[in-house]
Amino acid sequence: MSERKLPPCGANGVLVAIVISAEYLAAAASIGTFIVIAATAIAAIVQLRHMRANNQLTGLLNVLSRIEDPTFNEWHDAAREQIAAHLSDPAYRRSISDETYTRRNNAWLNLCNSYEWVGSLVKHDLIPEEPFMDVYSARVLYTWDMVEEVVAIRRRRGDPSLWENFEYLVVRARAWERQYPNGSYPKNEQRLQIKDKWLAQDRK
Repeated sequence: MSERKLPPCGANGVLVAIVISAEYLAAAASIGTFIVIAATAIAAIVQLRHMRANNQLTGLLNVLSRIEDPTFNEWHDAAREQIAAHLSDPAYRRSISDETYTRRNNAWLNLCNSYEWVGSLVKHDLIPEEPFMDVYSARVLYTWDMVEEVVAIRRRRGDPSLWENFEYLVVRARAWERQYPNGSYPKNEQRLQIKDKWLAQDRK
């Protein structure tokens, strides 16, 4: 058996032991402080994410409630009638181009402005895009098809920023439709067998 060296004794040995102990304590304290700071930072990030998710949900619900408002649906019907009845008139198109059109009770204007602010909210991630598109991508595209000629006339003066957020919303809606051409129903979930009892009669 080899002979072990005993730690030094006396005042010098005690001093060395104290210094080493102090260094270990300082290192342990630093590690402990780092762990506390890291845990606090992680907790703050988690809390911020929860707050952001709650804010996005609140914003989404507000947007959905506005789109489902009966007035919003009335704008769709009125805009379609307005455009069909007046857009073929050169004077009406000129009023759109030079901004002399009537703004009061103007359904297509209300629709464009409404989808403009919705597009801004989606673009800046203030409301989540996926749940919005899951429900309203088709309606966004339908509305754009209805008012696209009006948008083109309004942009004749070279301002592409006019209703650009509505345009952005349309681009995202088209991307959603390309990704989910048959809907976004979960693949592993069973579908209902829906019976169309009038199909045979209506095909006659």
